[in-house]
Amino acid sequence: MKRLLLIALLPFSAYSQTARDPAVEGPKIIAEAFAKLSGALGETIGKSGPTGALSVCSENAPQIAKEVAAAHGVTLRRATHKPRNPKNAADEVEKAALEAFMAALAKKEPPKPQVITNADGSRAFLAPIVLGNPLCLQCHGTPGKDIAPETLAAIQKLYPDDKATGFQLGDLRGLWRIAFPASK
Repeated sequence: MKRLLLIALLPFSAYSQTARDPAVEGPKIIAEAFAKLSGALGETIGKSGPTGALSVCSENAPQIAKEVAAAHGVTLRRATHKPRNPKNAADEVEKAALEAFMAALAKKEPPKPQVITNADGSRAFLAPIVLGNPLCLQCHGTPGKDIAPETLAAIQKLYPDDKATGFQLGDLRGLWRIAFPASK
């Protein structure tokens, strides 16, 4: 007697409603977004210097985050305790995570990402952004030392309330936050 095996192929949206592990997916999503952002920044810095790269952060970075988030069915943002763009100011949950990340760095330990489960069943993955590339200091380092006067003038023109300078390599710049919807 022969048996017939039926395999149902479901569309991606059906799979995306199953339980997802933010600790597994989060780093992959961040790596994708970071690769796109750092590639755009590197290319623009190569062509027009750090002053030209400011447009990448102000215009391209939000679009890159939206595209990567849409591809993965999540929301994605960068947040910080020292924002350049006020839209990236950390909320209370993010501030608590930033404090934990800074405490780890103060102990010379690598900050560990966090997974938070909300009352509605949605989950968030929060991962530290630690400055590791000297190129970043051209816009986020010390004015007059790392940041050229023309770059500083452009930053102040675009962001009059900028708080995102004075960093050194190894400092916490902020965090990535990925919000995963509740499973159905």
